[in-house]
Amino acid sequence: MNYEVNCRSYLGAFLSFYRLHPGIFSGKCANVRCGFFSVKRHFDTRPLCLAGNAAPAAVWFVVLLFPVATSAQSPADNWARCEGSNPDASIAACTALIESGKEDNENQAVAFNSRGIAHSMKNQQDQAIADFNQAIQLEPDYGGAFSNRANVYAARGDFDRAMADYNRAIQLKPDDSDAYNFRGVAFAFMGKFEKAIADFDRAIQLKPENTGALNNRGSAYDSIGEYQRAIADFDKAIELKPDDAEAYSNRGNAYTDEHQYDKAIADYTQAVRLNPGDASTYCNRGLRYLAKGRLDEAIADFDKSLRIRPDLIEAYDARGIAYHREDKEQLAIADFDQAVRMKPDDAEAFSNRCFSRALVGQLSLALEDCNQSLMLRANDAATLNSRGLVHLKLNDAEGAMADYDSVLAMNPVMATALYGRGLAKQKSGDAAEAVTDMEAAKAIQPDVAGQFAKWGVTGKP
Repeated sequence: MNYEVNCRSYLGAFLSFYRLHPGIFSGKCANVRCGFFSVKRHFDTRPLCLAGNAAPAAVWFVVLLFPVATSAQSPADNWARCEGSNPDASIAACTALIESGKEDNENQAVAFNSRGIAHSMKNQQDQAIADFNQAIQLEPDYGGAFSNRANVYAARGDFDRAMADYNRAIQLKPDDSDAYNFRGVAFAFMGKFEKAIADFDRAIQLKPENTGALNNRGSAYDSIGEYQRAIADFDKAIELKPDDAEAYSNRGNAYTDEHQYDKAIADYTQAVRLNPGDASTYCNRGLRYLAKGRLDEAIADFDKSLRIRPDLIEAYDARGIAYHREDKEQLAIADFDQAVRMKPDDAEAFSNRCFSRALVGQLSLALEDCNQSLMLRANDAATLNSRGLVHLKLNDAEGAMADYDSVLAMNPVMATALYGRGLAKQKSGDAAEAVTDMEAAKAIQPDVAGQFAKWGVTGKP
Protein backbone atom coordinates (compact mmCIF):
# COMPACT_ATOMS: atom_id res chain seq x y z
CA MET A 1 0.00 0.00 0.00
CA ASN A 2 1.44 3.33 -1.03
CA TYR A 3 0.21 6.14 1.19
CA GLU A 4 0.79 9.53 -0.39
CA VAL A 5 -0.44 12.96 0.65
CA ASN A 6 0.58 16.36 -0.65
CA CYS A 7 -0.08 19.50 1.34
CA ARG A 8 -0.04 22.96 -0.13
CA SER A 9 -1.67 26.17 0.94
CA TYR A 10 -3.45 28.21 -1.68
CA LEU A 11 -5.61 31.25 -1.91
CA GLY A 12 -9.15 30.31 -0.96
CA ALA A 13 -10.68 33.39 -2.56
CA PHE A 14 -9.43 36.33 -4.55
CA LEU A 15 -10.29 38.80 -1.82
CA SER A 16 -7.54 41.40 -1.90
CA PHE A 17 -9.19 44.68 -2.74
CA TYR A 18 -8.54 48.26 -3.60
CA ARG A 19 -10.17 51.10 -1.71
CA LEU A 20 -10.13 54.59 -3.08
CA HIS A 21 -11.03 57.72 -1.19
CA PRO A 22 -9.94 61.22 -2.12
CA GLY A 23 -6.30 61.32 -1.04
CA ILE A 24 -6.17 57.67 0.15
CA PHE A 25 -5.32 54.50 -1.74
CA SER A 26 -5.18 51.40 0.44
CA GLY A 27 -5.73 47.67 0.37
CA LYS A 28 -7.60 45.06 2.32
CA CYS A 29 -6.10 41.66 2.83
CA ALA A 30 -7.67 38.21 2.81
CA ASN A 31 -6.99 34.99 4.61
CA VAL A 32 -5.89 31.76 2.92
CA ARG A 33 -6.91 28.17 3.34
CA CYS A 34 -5.06 24.97 2.63
CA GLY A 35 -5.68 21.97 0.45
CA PHE A 36 -4.17 18.57 -0.16
CA PHE A 37 -3.71 15.85 -2.76
CA SER A 38 -3.56 17.88 -5.94
CA VAL A 39 -0.51 20.09 -5.72
CA LYS A 40 -1.87 23.51 -5.09
CA ARG A 41 0.06 26.65 -4.41
CA HIS A 42 -0.53 29.74 -2.36
CA PHE A 43 -0.65 32.86 -4.51
CA ASP A 44 -0.48 36.03 -2.46
CA THR A 45 -2.62 38.85 -3.83
CA ARG A 46 -2.31 41.18 -0.87
CA PRO A 47 -1.88 44.74 -2.16
CA LEU A 48 0.60 47.07 -0.53
CA CYS A 49 -0.92 50.08 1.17
CA LEU A 50 -0.43 53.50 -0.34
CA ALA A 51 -1.11 56.86 1.24
CA GLY A 52 -1.88 59.85 -0.95
CA ASN A 53 0.79 60.27 -3.60
CA ALA A 54 3.53 58.78 -1.43
CA ALA A 55 5.74 55.88 -2.43
CA PRO A 56 4.50 52.36 -1.67
CA ALA A 57 4.52 51.63 2.02
CA ALA A 58 6.47 48.62 3.29
CA VAL A 59 3.75 47.36 5.61
CA TRP A 60 0.58 45.38 4.95
CA PHE A 61 -2.86 46.66 5.80
CA VAL A 62 -3.60 45.68 9.41
CA VAL A 63 -7.05 44.27 10.13
CA LEU A 64 -8.75 46.07 13.02
CA LEU A 65 -12.27 45.37 14.17
CA PHE A 66 -14.64 48.24 14.88
CA PRO A 67 -17.97 47.89 16.67
CA VAL A 68 -21.06 48.31 14.54
CA ALA A 69 -22.51 51.78 14.98
CA THR A 70 -25.80 51.78 16.83
CA SER A 71 -26.53 55.51 16.77
CA ALA A 72 -26.33 58.36 14.31
CA GLN A 73 -22.79 59.05 13.14
CA SER A 74 -21.12 62.07 11.58
CA PRO A 75 -20.05 61.77 7.92
CA ALA A 76 -16.42 61.47 9.05
CA ASP A 77 -17.32 58.62 11.41
CA ASN A 78 -19.29 56.91 8.66
CA TRP A 79 -16.37 57.19 6.25
CA ALA A 80 -14.03 55.68 8.84
CA ARG A 81 -16.39 52.74 9.35
CA CYS A 82 -17.26 52.44 5.67
CA GLU A 83 -13.58 51.92 4.91
CA GLY A 84 -12.91 49.90 8.05
CA SER A 85 -12.29 46.18 8.44
CA ASN A 86 -15.48 45.05 10.16
CA PRO A 87 -17.74 44.07 7.23
CA ASP A 88 -21.02 44.57 9.09
CA ALA A 89 -19.99 48.02 10.29
CA SER A 90 -18.70 48.84 6.83
CA ILE A 91 -21.95 47.85 5.11
CA ALA A 92 -24.04 49.91 7.54
CA ALA A 93 -21.84 52.99 7.27
CA CYS A 94 -21.41 52.84 3.51
CA THR A 95 -25.17 52.44 3.11
CA ALA A 96 -25.74 55.51 5.29
CA LEU A 97 -23.39 57.53 3.10
CA ILE A 98 -24.96 56.29 -0.14
CA GLU A 99 -28.48 57.06 1.09
CA SER A 100 -27.59 60.44 2.60
CA GLY A 101 -27.93 62.27 -0.72
CA LYS A 102 -24.98 64.45 0.30
CA GLU A 103 -22.13 62.74 -1.54
CA ASP A 104 -21.02 63.51 -5.08
CA ASN A 105 -20.56 60.81 -7.71
CA GLU A 106 -16.92 60.21 -6.86
CA ASN A 107 -17.58 59.69 -3.17
CA GLN A 108 -20.65 57.55 -3.87
CA ALA A 109 -18.49 55.36 -6.10
CA VAL A 110 -15.99 54.99 -3.26
CA ALA A 111 -18.80 54.03 -0.86
CA PHE A 112 -20.19 51.44 -3.28
CA ASN A 113 -16.68 50.04 -3.78
CA SER A 114 -16.06 49.81 -0.04
CA ARG A 115 -19.45 48.19 0.54
CA GLY A 116 -18.64 45.71 -2.23
CA ILE A 117 -15.45 44.78 -0.41
CA ALA A 118 -17.41 44.23 2.79
CA HIS A 119 -19.94 42.01 1.02
CA SER A 120 -17.04 40.04 -0.46
CA MET A 121 -15.58 39.52 3.00
CA LYS A 122 -18.92 37.97 3.98
CA ASN A 123 -18.86 35.83 0.82
CA GLN A 124 -21.90 37.70 -0.49
CA GLN A 125 -20.64 37.69 -4.04
CA ASP A 126 -23.81 38.79 -5.84
CA GLN A 127 -24.15 41.85 -3.61
CA ALA A 128 -20.44 42.59 -4.04
CA ILE A 129 -20.64 42.52 -7.82
CA ALA A 130 -23.75 44.71 -7.77
CA ASP A 131 -21.89 47.32 -5.69
CA PHE A 132 -18.81 47.25 -7.91
CA ASN A 133 -21.12 47.65 -10.91
CA GLN A 134 -22.59 50.77 -9.28
CA ALA A 135 -19.14 52.15 -8.54
CA ILE A 136 -18.09 51.67 -12.16
CA GLN A 137 -21.32 53.18 -13.46
CA LEU A 138 -20.71 56.30 -11.37
CA GLU A 139 -16.96 56.47 -12.19
CA PRO A 140 -16.24 54.55 -15.45
CA ASP A 141 -12.46 55.00 -15.04
CA TYR A 142 -12.37 53.60 -11.49
CA GLY A 143 -9.56 51.04 -11.91
CA GLY A 144 -9.76 49.79 -8.34
CA ALA A 145 -13.41 48.81 -8.77
CA PHE A 146 -12.54 46.88 -11.94
CA SER A 147 -9.80 45.01 -10.04
CA ASN A 148 -12.13 44.29 -7.14
CA ARG A 149 -14.89 43.00 -9.41
CA ALA A 150 -12.30 40.88 -11.21
CA ASN A 151 -11.26 39.36 -7.88
CA VAL A 152 -14.83 38.26 -7.18
CA TYR A 153 -15.26 36.83 -10.67
CA ALA A 154 -11.99 34.93 -10.23
CA ALA A 155 -13.13 33.59 -6.86
CA ARG A 156 -16.19 32.22 -8.68
CA GLY A 157 -14.06 30.64 -11.36
CA ASP A 158 -15.46 33.01 -13.98
CA PHE A 159 -12.05 33.74 -15.44
CA ASP A 160 -13.27 35.21 -18.74
CA ARG A 161 -15.04 38.06 -16.95
CA ALA A 162 -12.20 38.36 -14.45
CA MET A 163 -9.65 38.74 -17.25
CA ALA A 164 -11.74 41.39 -19.00
CA ASP A 165 -11.83 43.42 -15.77
CA TYR A 166 -8.13 42.93 -14.99
CA ASN A 167 -7.29 44.02 -18.53
CA ARG A 168 -9.42 47.14 -18.13
CA ALA A 169 -7.82 47.94 -14.78
CA ILE A 170 -4.36 47.66 -16.35
CA GLN A 171 -5.46 49.76 -19.33
CA LEU A 172 -6.62 52.47 -16.93
CA LYS A 173 -3.43 52.32 -14.88
CA PRO A 174 -0.63 50.57 -16.83
CA ASP A 175 1.95 51.25 -14.12
CA ASP A 176 -0.06 49.45 -11.40
CA SER A 177 2.15 46.64 -10.10
CA ASP A 178 -0.65 45.08 -8.04
CA ALA A 179 -3.03 44.83 -10.99
CA TYR A 180 -0.45 42.76 -12.88
CA ASN A 181 0.05 40.69 -9.74
CA PHE A 182 -3.69 40.02 -9.45
CA ARG A 183 -3.99 39.05 -13.09
CA GLY A 184 -0.98 36.77 -12.72
CA VAL A 185 -2.73 34.97 -9.86
CA ALA A 186 -5.75 34.35 -12.09
CA PHE A 187 -3.53 33.00 -14.86
CA ALA A 188 -1.86 30.71 -12.32
CA PHE A 189 -5.20 29.31 -11.15
CA MET A 190 -6.07 28.70 -14.80
CA GLY A 191 -2.85 26.70 -15.13
CA LYS A 192 -1.35 29.26 -17.52
CA PHE A 193 1.91 29.56 -15.65
CA GLU A 194 3.96 31.16 -18.42
CA LYS A 195 1.44 34.01 -18.70
CA ALA A 196 1.31 34.23 -14.92
CA ILE A 197 5.09 34.54 -14.72
CA ALA A 198 5.06 37.26 -17.39
CA ASP A 199 2.59 39.27 -15.29
CA PHE A 200 4.58 38.72 -12.11
CA ASP A 201 7.72 39.83 -14.00
CA ARG A 202 5.97 43.06 -14.95
CA ALA A 203 4.67 43.58 -11.41
CA ILE A 204 8.20 43.18 -10.02
CA GLN A 205 9.67 45.42 -12.72
CA LEU A 206 7.22 48.16 -11.75
CA LYS A 207 7.71 47.62 -8.02
CA PRO A 208 10.86 45.62 -7.15
CA GLU A 209 9.86 45.52 -3.47
CA ASN A 210 6.50 43.83 -4.26
CA THR A 211 7.01 40.76 -2.07
CA GLY A 212 3.56 39.45 -2.97
CA ALA A 213 4.54 39.24 -6.64
CA LEU A 214 7.89 37.66 -5.72
CA ASN A 215 6.08 35.03 -3.67
CA ASN A 216 3.65 34.39 -6.48
CA ARG A 217 6.32 34.13 -9.16
CA GLY A 218 8.23 31.74 -6.93
CA SER A 219 5.13 29.59 -6.52
CA ALA A 220 4.56 29.62 -10.28
CA TYR A 221 8.15 28.54 -10.90
CA ASP A 222 7.69 25.80 -8.30
CA SER A 223 4.57 24.62 -10.12
CA ILE A 224 6.49 24.11 -13.37
CA GLY A 225 9.44 22.42 -11.69
CA GLU A 226 11.90 25.33 -11.78
CA TYR A 227 12.75 24.94 -8.11
CA GLN A 228 15.98 26.96 -8.01
CA ARG A 229 14.25 29.97 -9.57
CA ALA A 230 11.43 29.53 -7.08
CA ILE A 231 13.83 29.43 -4.15
CA ALA A 232 15.63 32.53 -5.48
CA ASP A 233 12.33 34.46 -5.49
CA PHE A 234 11.46 33.35 -1.98
CA ASP A 235 14.97 34.28 -0.84
CA LYS A 236 14.45 37.78 -2.23
CA ALA A 237 11.01 38.08 -0.62
CA ILE A 238 12.50 37.10 2.74
CA GLU A 239 15.37 39.54 2.28
CA LEU A 240 12.87 42.36 1.67
CA LYS A 241 10.46 41.25 4.37
CA PRO A 242 12.15 39.01 6.97
CA ASP A 243 8.90 38.45 8.86
CA ASP A 244 6.99 37.14 5.81
CA ALA A 245 5.68 33.79 7.02
CA GLU A 246 4.23 32.93 3.60
CA ALA A 247 7.65 33.28 1.95
CA TYR A 248 9.18 30.82 4.42
CA SER A 249 6.26 28.43 3.94
CA ASN A 250 6.48 28.67 0.15
CA ARG A 251 10.25 28.14 0.21
CA GLY A 252 9.63 25.11 2.39
CA ASN A 253 7.33 23.79 -0.35
CA ALA A 254 10.06 24.27 -2.94
CA TYR A 255 12.62 22.51 -0.75
CA THR A 256 10.09 19.71 -0.32
CA ASP A 257 9.80 19.34 -4.08
CA GLU A 258 13.58 19.05 -4.20
CA HIS A 259 13.42 16.41 -1.42
CA GLN A 260 15.48 18.63 0.86
CA TYR A 261 13.29 17.80 3.84
CA ASP A 262 15.55 19.18 6.58
CA LYS A 263 15.62 22.59 4.90
CA ALA A 264 11.86 22.38 4.37
CA ILE A 265 11.30 21.62 8.05
CA ALA A 266 13.51 24.56 9.05
CA ASP A 267 11.48 26.92 6.84
CA TYR A 268 8.13 25.61 8.05
CA THR A 269 9.35 26.02 11.63
CA GLN A 270 10.23 29.65 10.99
CA ALA A 271 6.87 30.18 9.26
CA VAL A 272 4.87 28.93 12.26
CA ARG A 273 7.02 31.02 14.61
CA LEU A 274 5.98 34.06 12.61
CA ASN A 275 2.38 32.90 12.14
CA PRO A 276 1.38 30.36 14.81
CA GLY A 277 -2.17 30.25 13.45
CA ASP A 278 -1.25 28.79 10.04
CA ALA A 279 -2.80 25.32 9.99
CA SER A 280 -1.48 24.46 6.54
CA THR A 281 2.15 25.01 7.50
CA TYR A 282 1.81 22.74 10.53
CA CYS A 283 0.35 20.21 8.10
CA ASN A 284 3.27 20.63 5.71
CA ARG A 285 5.84 20.24 8.46
CA GLY A 286 3.98 17.20 9.76
CA LEU A 287 4.20 15.61 6.33
CA ARG A 288 7.93 16.17 6.21
CA TYR A 289 8.28 14.61 9.66
CA LEU A 290 6.17 11.73 8.37
CA ALA A 291 8.48 11.30 5.37
CA LYS A 292 11.45 11.11 7.72
CA GLY A 293 9.74 8.60 10.02
CA ARG A 294 9.45 11.05 12.91
CA LEU A 295 5.92 9.91 13.65
CA ASP A 296 5.34 11.47 17.06
CA GLU A 297 6.37 14.88 15.76
CA ALA A 298 4.21 14.41 12.68
CA ILE A 299 1.14 13.54 14.76
CA ALA A 300 1.80 16.51 17.06
CA ASP A 301 1.79 18.84 14.03
CA PHE A 302 -1.40 17.32 12.61
CA ASP A 303 -2.99 17.75 16.04
CA LYS A 304 -2.00 21.44 16.05
CA SER A 305 -3.30 21.88 12.53
CA LEU A 306 -6.68 20.41 13.46
CA ARG A 307 -6.96 22.47 16.63
CA ILE A 308 -6.62 25.57 14.47
CA ARG A 309 -8.82 24.27 11.65
CA PRO A 310 -11.09 21.39 12.66
CA ASP A 311 -12.53 21.39 9.14
CA LEU A 312 -9.18 20.60 7.51
CA ILE A 313 -10.17 17.29 5.95
CA GLU A 314 -6.76 16.42 4.63
CA ALA A 315 -5.12 16.68 8.05
CA TYR A 316 -7.31 13.79 9.20
CA ASP A 317 -6.05 11.71 6.30
CA ALA A 318 -2.44 12.63 7.03
CA ARG A 319 -2.76 11.84 10.73
CA GLY A 320 -4.48 8.59 9.84
CA ILE A 321 -1.44 7.63 7.77
CA ALA A 322 0.84 8.40 10.71
CA TYR A 323 -1.30 6.29 13.04
CA HIS A 324 -1.20 3.47 10.49
CA ARG A 325 2.58 3.59 10.48
CA GLU A 326 2.49 3.32 14.26
CA ASP A 327 0.27 0.21 13.85
CA LYS A 328 -2.60 2.07 15.51
CA GLU A 329 -5.15 1.01 12.93
CA GLN A 330 -8.27 1.84 14.94
CA LEU A 331 -7.08 5.42 15.41
CA ALA A 332 -6.21 5.54 11.71
CA ILE A 333 -9.67 4.29 10.75
CA ALA A 334 -11.29 6.91 13.00
CA ASP A 335 -9.41 9.68 11.16
CA PHE A 336 -10.28 8.24 7.74
CA ASP A 337 -13.91 8.01 8.91
CA GLN A 338 -13.86 11.72 9.67
CA ALA A 339 -12.28 12.55 6.32
CA VAL A 340 -14.97 10.58 4.47
CA ARG A 341 -17.78 12.15 6.50
CA MET A 342 -16.53 15.62 5.67
CA LYS A 343 -15.76 14.86 2.02
CA PRO A 344 -17.73 11.92 0.60
CA ASP A 345 -15.83 12.05 -2.70
CA ASP A 346 -12.39 11.73 -1.08
CA ALA A 347 -10.90 8.81 -3.01
CA GLU A 348 -7.69 8.91 -0.98
CA ALA A 349 -9.52 8.55 2.33
CA PHE A 350 -11.57 5.60 1.06
CA SER A 351 -8.39 3.94 -0.21
CA ASN A 352 -6.55 4.47 3.06
CA ARG A 353 -9.48 3.21 5.13
CA CYS A 354 -9.75 0.16 2.87
CA PHE A 355 -6.19 -0.84 3.69
CA SER A 356 -6.48 -0.22 7.42
CA ARG A 357 -9.76 -2.14 7.57
CA ALA A 358 -8.13 -5.02 5.73
CA LEU A 359 -5.40 -5.17 8.36
CA VAL A 360 -7.89 -5.42 11.26
CA GLY A 361 -10.04 -8.01 9.48
CA GLN A 362 -12.97 -5.80 8.48
CA LEU A 363 -12.85 -7.35 5.05
CA SER A 364 -16.34 -6.67 3.70
CA LEU A 365 -16.11 -3.03 4.72
CA ALA A 366 -12.59 -2.84 3.29
CA LEU A 367 -13.79 -4.17 -0.04
CA GLU A 368 -16.59 -1.60 -0.12
CA ASP A 369 -14.07 1.18 0.54
CA CYS A 370 -11.66 0.07 -2.19
CA ASN A 371 -14.53 -0.24 -4.67
CA GLN A 372 -15.78 3.24 -3.77
CA SER A 373 -12.29 4.71 -4.11
CA LEU A 374 -11.88 3.13 -7.55
CA MET A 375 -15.27 4.51 -8.64
CA LEU A 376 -13.99 7.96 -7.72
CA ARG A 377 -10.50 7.43 -9.11
CA ALA A 378 -10.30 4.55 -11.56
CA ASN A 379 -7.15 2.47 -12.13
CA ASP A 380 -5.29 3.79 -9.11
CA ALA A 381 -2.42 1.35 -8.57
CA ALA A 382 -2.21 1.76 -4.79
CA THR A 383 -5.93 1.12 -4.34
CA LEU A 384 -5.89 -1.89 -6.68
CA ASN A 385 -2.94 -3.22 -4.69
CA SER A 386 -4.92 -2.83 -1.46
CA ARG A 387 -7.97 -4.51 -2.96
CA GLY A 388 -5.74 -7.37 -4.06
CA LEU A 389 -4.81 -7.87 -0.39
CA VAL A 390 -8.48 -7.84 0.58
CA HIS A 391 -9.25 -10.52 -2.02
CA LEU A 392 -6.33 -12.60 -0.72
CA LYS A 393 -7.65 -12.43 2.83
CA LEU A 394 -11.11 -13.35 1.53
CA ASN A 395 -9.52 -16.40 -0.21
CA ASP A 396 -10.61 -14.99 -3.58
CA ALA A 397 -7.53 -15.95 -5.59
CA GLU A 398 -9.06 -14.99 -8.94
CA GLY A 399 -10.04 -11.52 -7.75
CA ALA A 400 -6.60 -11.01 -6.19
CA MET A 401 -4.80 -12.04 -9.38
CA ALA A 402 -6.91 -9.70 -11.48
CA ASP A 403 -6.08 -6.73 -9.25
CA TYR A 404 -2.38 -7.55 -9.02
CA ASP A 405 -2.22 -8.04 -12.81
CA SER A 406 -3.63 -4.54 -13.22
CA VAL A 407 -1.09 -3.10 -10.80
CA LEU A 408 1.84 -4.85 -12.49
CA ALA A 409 0.72 -3.63 -15.90
CA MET A 410 1.28 -0.13 -14.54
CA ASN A 411 4.34 -0.90 -12.41
CA PRO A 412 6.06 -4.22 -13.23
CA VAL A 413 8.46 -3.98 -10.30
CA MET A 414 6.02 -3.32 -7.43
CA ALA A 415 7.21 -5.98 -4.99
CA THR A 416 3.98 -6.22 -2.99
CA ALA A 417 1.94 -6.79 -6.15
CA LEU A 418 4.36 -9.49 -7.37
CA TYR A 419 4.38 -11.28 -4.04
CA GLY A 420 0.62 -10.95 -3.64
CA ARG A 421 0.06 -12.38 -7.11
CA GLY A 422 2.41 -15.22 -6.20
CA LEU A 423 0.32 -15.97 -3.12
CA ALA A 424 -2.85 -15.88 -5.22
CA LYS A 425 -1.32 -18.29 -7.75
CA GLN A 426 -0.29 -20.54 -4.90
CA LYS A 427 -3.88 -20.55 -3.61
CA SER A 428 -5.11 -21.46 -7.10
CA GLY A 429 -2.67 -24.38 -7.38
CA ASP A 430 -0.14 -22.86 -9.81
CA ALA A 431 2.91 -23.59 -7.65
CA ALA A 432 5.62 -23.01 -10.26
CA GLU A 433 4.35 -19.61 -11.35
CA ALA A 434 3.78 -18.70 -7.71
CA VAL A 435 7.44 -19.32 -6.90
CA THR A 436 8.53 -17.22 -9.90
CA ASP A 437 6.50 -14.21 -8.74
CA MET A 438 7.44 -14.56 -5.08
CA GLU A 439 11.18 -14.87 -5.77
CA ALA A 440 11.06 -11.89 -8.12
CA ALA A 441 9.36 -9.88 -5.36
CA LYS A 442 12.02 -10.89 -2.80
CA ALA A 443 14.76 -9.79 -5.19
CA ILE A 444 13.22 -6.32 -5.24
CA GLN A 445 12.21 -6.16 -1.57
CA PRO A 446 13.87 -8.81 0.60
CA ASP A 447 11.48 -8.38 3.54
CA VAL A 448 8.28 -8.61 1.46
CA ALA A 449 7.29 -12.01 2.90
CA GLY A 450 7.57 -10.61 6.42
CA GLN A 451 5.46 -7.65 5.42
CA PHE A 452 2.66 -9.92 4.18
CA ALA A 453 2.95 -12.03 7.35
CA LYS A 454 2.46 -8.83 9.36
CA TRP A 455 -0.64 -8.16 7.28
CA GLY A 456 -1.96 -11.62 8.15
CA VAL A 457 -1.23 -13.46 4.90
CA THR A 458 1.40 -16.18 4.60
CA GLY A 459 2.33 -18.59 1.83
CA LYS A 460 2.90 -22.31 1.94
CA PRO A 461 6.45 -23.44 2.82
